[in-house]
Amino acid sequence: MSNNRSRPARRVLAVVLATAFLTLGPALSPFAPARAADSGDLERFLDSVVGTRGAGYAIVVDTSQSMANNGSYDKVRSVLPAFLESLHPEDLVCLIPFSESARTCDMVSRDEALAELDEALPATPDGPASNFGRAFEQALDGLQRAGTDIGGVLLLSDAQMHAPDDVKYRDFTASGWPALRKQASGLPADRTLTGYGIALAPGAEVEQVLAKVFPSHRMLDASGSRTREAMTAAQDDTRLLQAARAVTGDKGKGVAVSWPDGSENGPVPAGSDLRLRLTATTDALPVRVTDLRIEGLPEGVEPTGGLPRSVDLRPGESRDIDVTLNSTTAQRKGWGGGPRTETWQLSLDGRVSTPVARASERFVDRQARLATSPAGESLAVRGTAQVTVDPVRWAAALGALLLALVLAGAVLLRRYRPVRGTLSAEGVDTREPVRIPLQGRGEVTVDLSPLLEGDGSVRIRSVPGPLREQPPIRLRCRTADRPEREIVCSPGQTVLLCGIEFHYTTLPAQRR
Repeated sequence: MSNNRSRPARRVLAVVLATAFLTLGPALSPFAPARAADSGDLERFLDSVVGTRGAGYAIVVDTSQSMANNGSYDKVRSVLPAFLESLHPEDLVCLIPFSESARTCDMVSRDEALAELDEALPATPDGPASNFGRAFEQALDGLQRAGTDIGGVLLLSDAQMHAPDDVKYRDFTASGWPALRKQASGLPADRTLTGYGIALAPGAEVEQVLAKVFPSHRMLDASGSRTREAMTAAQDDTRLLQAARAVTGDKGKGVAVSWPDGSENGPVPAGSDLRLRLTATTDALPVRVTDLRIEGLPEGVEPTGGLPRSVDLRPGESRDIDVTLNSTTAQRKGWGGGPRTETWQLSLDGRVSTPVARASERFVDRQARLATSPAGESLAVRGTAQVTVDPVRWAAALGALLLALVLAGAVLLRRYRPVRGTLSAEGVDTREPVRIPLQGRGEVTVDLSPLLEGDGSVRIRSVPGPLREQPPIRLRCRTADRPEREIVCSPGQTVLLCGIEFHYTTLPAQRR
């Protein structure tokens, strides 16, 4: 069958699906309320996210004699063609009629399955048993060989399990069931398998036998009255599982940025056309980039015509955007005037999202957690900047210099405070004290030999402190026979140092 033929059938089935879910309610699937709300939105969401990801279906049909009752087998034969036509070209399917034994599950395309439908299913059900175990063996083997990430086993039967001649599966205590469940549970982490039950008559043992084998199973119809809708629900539920897995798998992905015309030998000249390439790095989710802007452009240089308002990309799709700069000369203010060559590092920024974000939360209860902005390469562009003198910059520099000088002067004044006064020094045997005038900020050195029996000197300097106070002075005395000693003397104070009395007197104008 061609794709064109399958599309009308899928649309009809989508409408039927919505009606069925409204009727059947949430018992069919955790996704049922969202799917029933709007089948058109659901179909668009699945087509957008699942795309060409094929699923695997094993259709297990009971052909025992009881299926002839109440037209159950005729009902299966009538709904199977429409179901197969609704499958996607990438899907794989096998038909497994079973009674005391089961047909081998050879996974084929939907068109091949349609072609072999009459040959695969007997014209009338006349089997002596309903050996579910043998049918599940074939279904699991075929789906594992198919390699699809999502698989479903659709069991259509009207009877109780009946396999008296098969030691392996004759009842639920037989030895074959644990091995079947282990096989159904032992799939790799990146694959999902679900058993779907469609009973052709009330009271059938379909759900019980599904629970025996499949950790994930779902009863879609237990009444035998909604076979067509239940098969459509199985297909749709399988695609929703694919969509949920796809949304989770694209976490952290988004849009990559590259510049195809970038040169490996250095910056490209600003006068040339620049080509920007956006590539969706997602595997399933379509992406949308909005608020596009080029970062790193200097003042006076902008893209001609601007960038697109938004760019939509399918998973893995690339889109090129040609960028022309309206000027290749930037305008700058600096210390001096004139042109100068400089390099600009251009990058792309914007907001990355997916147009199916709301549908993802609505239909599969998954948030699309993409990277929020594009990521990738920057482009080095060599251009020219016309520099003009910036008076504000000069004024700021002069102001900073003046402030630095003021601060330095304040530090020096505090460290070397001016002294105006007299220091008198009187030895033990001297009749007249030696008077030492103090004036200014410099250090004063006085010979003390006249006051001592040997050589000696004293060095005098003001003590650092606030300028508003009269400064104390520090005396450092050195004599020939002793190491240097020091003492601080405040105004009006008398101190003893090196055997000499020093008295510090300020001038009357400095006294408070």
